[in-house]
Amino acid sequence: MATKNIDKTILYTTDSVLDPELADFCRRMLIKMAGGLQIVSVSQKPLSFGENICVGDIGRSGCSLDKQLFAGASAVKTKWVMLAEHDCVYSAEHIRWIPPDDKYFYYNDNNWLLQVRGKNHPEYNGMYSYRKQRKVQSQMVANSENYLKAMTLKLKITGDKNWFATHPTGRIAEPGCCTRDRTIKIARHPNTVHLMPLVMEYMDTFEMRDFWTAEPNLDLRHDQNYTGHRRGNKRRYSLDPWGTIEDLFSSC
Repeated sequence: MATKNIDKTILYTTDSVLDPELADFCRRMLIKMAGGLQIVSVSQKPLSFGENICVGDIGRSGCSLDKQLFAGASAVKTKWVMLAEHDCVYSAEHIRWIPPDDKYFYYNDNNWLLQVRGKNHPEYNGMYSYRKQRKVQSQMVANSENYLKAMTLKLKITGDKNWFATHPTGRIAEPGCCTRDRTIKIARHPNTVHLMPLVMEYMDTFEMRDFWTAEPNLDLRHDQNYTGHRRGNKRRYSLDPWGTIEDLFSSC
């Protein structure tokens, strides 16, 4: 189904270090499912994919990802934005989905992990698994203006030199998803306590909601994931409508 008339942009991010074959497959799948929807890509190396913004080699960290997302959010002109990461596969249903409210950040809970490859546990290669209530930015859809406000504020925190030195992975969750007590404890570190007003504003301003598509998205797990390997429950080796891992990779 064509989606080009939907007032929505796909904001695609990559750190440009993912295995080229896997990255190319995910981009082909995204184009296939996007149905002509606008794509803004933000990469660390020049990339011929949608409207590309190359931020240069800024490394892999929570702050570098926030910088890329901020750059992309600043370029989005449509009312809605969905985030797409370089190692995820998205259903056309997810891409077409429009939030019912401008206020909230929406996260698709029908998001399955698929282990593509794993050095430590290769016996799980090809296994799908599910982790309930997993709020990750790769599954987010929101009002683009609200998202830009959130990333502007978040980058003031994670981009602070003292915060980065103390918490290089970022440790500030996606908009609306902070665990309050944990986040306050992190911010109270002597090196970062001066940022507490911004942290409180970030937590108090933005709210989230779940949504659920009939068709699942896939988060591919491999040996280059920044967050390492993840596995969940409901384990299986075939998942509708994607089929087996062999079916998936032969589909595009």
